[in-house]
Amino acid sequence: MSKVVVISGHPNLNESMANAKIINILGAFNNTHVRCLDDLYPDYKIDIPAEQAALIDADLIIFQFPLYWSTYPAIMKKWFDDVFTYNFAFGPEGDKLKNKKVILSITAGATAESYSEGDFNFMPLDDYLESALHPLKAAQVELVDSIVTFNMNSDVNEGGNVDTVNRLVVEHADRVKTAISNAM
Repeated sequence: MSKVVVISGHPNLNESMANAKIINILGAFNNTHVRCLDDLYPDYKIDIPAEQAALIDADLIIFQFPLYWSTYPAIMKKWFDDVFTYNFAFGPEGDKLKNKKVILSITAGATAESYSEGDFNFMPLDDYLESALHPLKAAQVELVDSIVTFNMNSDVNEGGNVDTVNRLVVEHADRVKTAISNAM
């Protein structure tokens, strides 16, 4: 059976509605192991050998994170900086992740329409994600799917809706589970 590792980049799942529920759903799915960076590294001191070993051991890697200013949160950025090292993820001997299958699983509080020129987020989401994809491209992984769900804002003070988020969480998790099954 294939091994799936989910790297949760939410900085505080205890304060999350959408990402926490998605992580719970994915954690119960076939042979999936979840690594919650906020629990493992509240001090941001990443255990590089442990993280690299988890990636090497996985057949499929899922990066689950909320968009924070149109990219991943600081803890996930630090994780990439520390874990995707020279001669591990790139460089002359940096082929340890080459051809590993990867799924991006992203939640966004904003609307899809806001990611356009002249709107709140100024440009398409794909433009923002190019820099987020850089370490993955350098590591020569196989990006098998990018699943983005917008309107994942449950804060009514910011125009969010709990019922909408609950519905979208289930739809998002189902899409990720389908992508996992298709990748294996």
